[in-house]
Amino acid sequence: MKKTIYNALVFNVAWLACILGGSTGAVPVALLVITIHLTFFSDHKKEFLLIVVVIFIGFVVDNFLIRAGFLIPPDNSFWPPLWLISLWGLFATTLNHSMKWFQNRVAVSVVLGGIAGTLTYLAGTRLTDFSLKQPLPVTLAVMFAMWCVIFPLCLYITKKMLPKS
Repeated sequence: MKKTIYNALVFNVAWLACILGGSTGAVPVALLVITIHLTFFSDHKKEFLLIVVVIFIGFVVDNFLIRAGFLIPPDNSFWPPLWLISLWGLFATTLNHSMKWFQNRVAVSVVLGGIAGTLTYLAGTRLTDFSLKQPLPVTLAVMFAMWCVIFPLCLYITKKMLPKS
């Protein structure tokens, strides 16, 4: 139980540090958290591969959101910045730990994934110089629909890649 609370707490603190620190601060924070996680808290050598897979998924998702105009970077870049990609690595460290409970609860993961994923982007744009496409309800509906799939998908991949602990 202590590891689960630690995992959730570290994720949230690191998420905020990455958002506020930009790419310069996010990469070292994410690398430190992931390294500590893999060294002291992960029971599975395959978890590193899971983190790489989730980062790839995140890159594709954020790339789509940027190119489709739903997520608007301040410099009109076509690629997600390193701080945004770093968040996906941090997210991956929670999938078999503090969020493991959701692995066998698909309906709950669909609904909460949609809500939490959408709110994460909304909060992230409020704390950075990124913005969301207007009208905002349409953009949030798109993000909600995406996260209704992304979160359960990441949990499913985690369950398939990592042996039972």
